[in-house]
Order: sequence, then structure tokens, then C-alpha cells
Amino acid sequence: MTAAPQPHSVLAALLDKFAAAEACWYSSVRPDGRTHLAPIWHVWHENAAFVVTQRTAVRARNLAHSTSVSLALPDPMNALILEGSAQESPHAVERIRPVFLAKYDWDIGTDADYGCVIEVTPAKLLAWGEHGEGRWRFEPASGHWTSIL
Repeated sequence: MTAAPQPHSVLAALLDKFAAAEACWYSSVRPDGRTHLAPIWHVWHENAAFVVTQRTAVRARNLAHSTSVSLALPDPMNALILEGSAQESPHAVERIRPVFLAKYDWDIGTDADYGCVIEVTPAKLLAWGEHGEGRWRFEPASGHWTSIL
């Protein structure tokens, strides 16, 4: 008989799954309240998700009106949804540059067309399906995840 995975091992596996995913769906809120949803490359680094986009992209412009975002992997039967708060983080380029290089062979530091780095601080992670199930809340001040029943 195999013991059930512990909640934190499930969470760790889910975060690894998110980090390894080729892309995610990024949802943001337009000034008129309508949502915008589009796929984008992402990296997971130091308890945050990062995307790099064009300054004129809808997701970048939406930051001026709402910082609420959701990121999700594409499989609806094995859902992984990360809710959080986004902000432009130009200071993060050098920190995440090697992560984007390793994952996508893309040097974000020299790509003039994609100059907007968005950092997503997680608030909540929800998941169900083959990869694990649960709900967790993230406390940015402590860097800790807490299971939500």
C-alpha cells in the first residue's frame, strides 16, 4: 500500500509542472472590465512567475488599470491555475535572463521588441486532475504556501 502524497509534495510537484510547461494562458483585465486571454511563454523563479511581452501588448497595457491576473496550463482535465498580482519589473531582467535563456534559448536582455517584463506574485494556486489536487494560498511576506481546505 502506497501512502498518499503529502500536501506540500503535491504543491512542489505542481509548481515544478508549471515551471516546466512550454507556455501558459495569461488572463488580465481590460479597463472596461472585459478579460483578455492569450498564451505566452513564462518562467517560474523565486516564488514568482515572469512573462516578457511587448510594451504595446494588451496584457502590458492592462497593468495600468488592474494588476489582477490568472495564469493557467492548457489542459482542462488536469487544471493548474495560478491567481495573483502583476507588475512591470524592469529590474528583474538580469535575474531572470538566464532562466529564459535556459528554457527558451531567448535572450530577453537583447530583444528590443520585447521590453516589458511582468512579474506575477502568486496569491492562490488551484489544481485538480492527474498532477495533483488542492488549493493553496501564498503569503508573499513570508514566502510560504498554506493549504486551503
